[in-house]
Amino acid sequence: MVYIKVTTFLSLLAAVSAAPASELESRAVPKDTAFGFLALRSASPIHYQSLNASGGKIWLGKKTSTYCPLPAKQCPKGKDTSFWINNQGGTAGMNTVVPGGQQVYIGPTGELSYTQAHSAFIPTGSTQTGFKVTERNNIVFLENCNNSFLACPVNKKSKTSGPWQVFVDVKGKLKDKDVPTKCKKDCLGFTPAGGPVKDAVWQYA
Repeated sequence: MVYIKVTTFLSLLAAVSAAPASELESRAVPKDTAFGFLALRSASPIHYQSLNASGGKIWLGKKTSTYCPLPAKQCPKGKDTSFWINNQGGTAGMNTVVPGGQQVYIGPTGELSYTQAHSAFIPTGSTQTGFKVTERNNIVFLENCNNSFLACPVNKKSKTSGPWQVFVDVKGKLKDKDVPTKCKKDCLGFTPAGGPVKDAVWQYA
């Protein structure tokens, strides 16, 4: 959660929660801005966990995995996971400088994923569009059409301690067999919210 000062973010959330709906301002999100996100799910173990990239998937409770082939002094300054969101096209990508970039997509069984560096391969049946960010009182919210974001534990023992893999329930079609524990009810729905990130990474591993 380095991408935005936690105390600042929490104070913004408190202000939004306390404000009457009529006072919540929605406005256009600045173009050419990358964002990092936290999971919002009050009274749960995933509340305020950051969305992190690792192994081609997005996780809560797992460290961001990056790689840079350059000497350390020449590598980008970024350390954390952040995303580019194209509101007009509905697409998303990782905040990287590697040639060709790394595209974000929802796998055919719901996993929120990103392409490997130097590869444009996306599995058949994946969803590549529908991503959008909206801003309300300086907090940015990530959406994908009307589809739900879910944090699914990797096994029954990790339900309270993590890690959790992030899924998107496209059109409500996610099935028990699609999630790690083979039980969709083990997953927790959440809202991704966050703020702008300045520095990119070379690539996510």
